[in-house]
Amino acid sequence: MKLFKKLVAVVMVSALALAGCAKSSDSGKKSSEYSSKNGNTMVLTLFQNPKTLDIQKTNADYFIPIQIYDRLVETEVDKDGNPKIVPSLAEKWEISDDGKTYTFHLKKGVKFHNGEELKADDVLFTIEKMMDPKQAAVNSFQFEKIEGALDKLNGKADKVSGVKVIDDYTVEIKLSEPSGPFLASLTGAPASIFNRKAVEEGKDKFGFDPKYTVGTGYMKVKDWTQDKEINLVRNDDYFKGPANIDGVRYLMNIDQSTERMMFDKGELDFMVLDNTSYDSYKKNDTFKDNIIDFQPPSMDYMIFNQNDPAMAKKEVRQAIMKAIDREKFNKTFYNGEGILLNGVVPPGMPGYQENLPKIEYNVDEAKKLLKDAGYEKGLDLVLLQNGESDYTHPMNEMLQKMLGDVGIKVEIKNMDMTSYWDTVSKGEGFAMTLGPVTADVPDPDDFYKQFTIEPSKTNGFNVKDKEISDKINKARSIVDDKERFSELAKLDEEIVQKDALYLPIASKAKHYIKSPRLENFHLSWQGWVCGATHDVKINPKYNK
Repeated sequence: MKLFKKLVAVVMVSALALAGCAKSSDSGKKSSEYSSKNGNTMVLTLFQNPKTLDIQKTNADYFIPIQIYDRLVETEVDKDGNPKIVPSLAEKWEISDDGKTYTFHLKKGVKFHNGEELKADDVLFTIEKMMDPKQAAVNSFQFEKIEGALDKLNGKADKVSGVKVIDDYTVEIKLSEPSGPFLASLTGAPASIFNRKAVEEGKDKFGFDPKYTVGTGYMKVKDWTQDKEINLVRNDDYFKGPANIDGVRYLMNIDQSTERMMFDKGELDFMVLDNTSYDSYKKNDTFKDNIIDFQPPSMDYMIFNQNDPAMAKKEVRQAIMKAIDREKFNKTFYNGEGILLNGVVPPGMPGYQENLPKIEYNVDEAKKLLKDAGYEKGLDLVLLQNGESDYTHPMNEMLQKMLGDVGIKVEIKNMDMTSYWDTVSKGEGFAMTLGPVTADVPDPDDFYKQFTIEPSKTNGFNVKDKEISDKINKARSIVDDKERFSELAKLDEEIVQKDALYLPIASKAKHYIKSPRLENFHLSWQGWVCGATHDVKINPKYNK
């Protein structure tokens, strides 16, 4: 699946799994009274039971796999706060002059959790598994640029011709064409490297049974009680050095009020805060110094499904953009802290442009555009709603009211999560849908490629304009990052203002709270708590 499906699910799980409710905290509680029974284990929540820990087969369950697997390269934040690509399983690499061939040299002595040493064959196996049509992987896009990958995926070849094992610690990957963002894409969770022996022996148990669900990561799967909890334990043999904590315990299906109560009692170590709970904890002597304010590389935005006859008309899409008062959205839903966006890329990402022409709110102009499109008497549209994404529901109701003011009657069609994504993928039965997106890799490519013709089919956009699609793809093939970012940025006004392919709304600040017992706590560059579990330390003075 492409960016929207892939990432909205991740962010939605993160936000909903950890969101606090509006109940007042106990401001009279003293820090000396705070304690926890969790010892040297960090305790977090998940919104739902993961479908699988096979990262090739899920778009919604990244947090645990990120800890149990590693990738050839990873993302770290430099001293200026900018994400950069650094060695991981690959200690070094070379890129050919034509930008098509990548030669990775693996670090020697890296062990999987089952004791097997990482070899170049495991990298080959991982890519072959992803592109095997029998596997029905949902993240096959990860390796589609590799020569021969699509032939294997489409059943035309038995192997991916572009991957060659040179020796036990060297693997060569040849692309079908130059791809500027390829290296950055390998930092993404779906590019995690698997062990051939574990997967082949485990078969259908891989991704579920801890015996076979092994990686090279700093955490190992200890046990998994379906719909209740997953326990991870420290990998003492981790090649970058073991974690400081003993493990991570994930609790599932915890409602918001229970989550808040458990956090206050020292039973949970992290939550997302809403506006009301933020103010409450800010007055709490125990917790006020443990609030984290973070601006992730994310945005809320609206998909326009061009398979809908009305949405296929540019004037209708432009009318909807003019009819929505984003300032009101900002004040109502983002506490006035949102950064209203007018381009493709959110803040915190290479290629973000702050000074683009603003998307103007203009009801009269919206009505005129509808008239020009042949809908002077109005039209009916379906707004698809993810039933599990509760926070978007009042937003959708506001959108419904705003569009009604210009003559667009909106039906909000609510679906459970599985049905929602099936409908988005098929591109049928809806005109638009609202959701969040957070960058998965430190490159703006994912934000642009969703507007190319092929990827848009799985994102719900169903873009028809080949000219803009070709322009985006041409820019994406540039190997030099600075030049590529510049060429992509030139397309922002065409994508947003001229063609109205989608509506960017805002990038919003996130507010979190951590347990006082957590020290050396650092979120990942995307704002994910799973990024903190290797370096974090637990102060034993708070443990009962």
